[in-house]
Amino acid sequence: MSQIHKIVELDYPTHLVTEPVLAKLVQKYEVLFSIRRASITKGFGYVQTEISGEEGEVKKALANLTEQGIDVNPIEKDVVE
Repeated sequence: MSQIHKIVELDYPTHLVTEPVLAKLVQKYEVLFSIRRASITKGFGYVQTEISGEEGEVKKALANLTEQGIDVNPIEKDVVE
């Protein structure tokens, strides 16, 4: 498989705001994250990030985020390139 890069916004529910979600994904899957923008409060958090790795690993990591209750939305613009 080939290497891919996806830029996504991750919208965190309240109970995951203080959890090391991305760090755990890096340990579980062979993916890298580059955080482009983030905002975290006690009640909500979002992270705009680029995720890269083998296509299968990226898909599994994004599916894992969704399974945890994090909304994963693709970003087309408005992020530092």
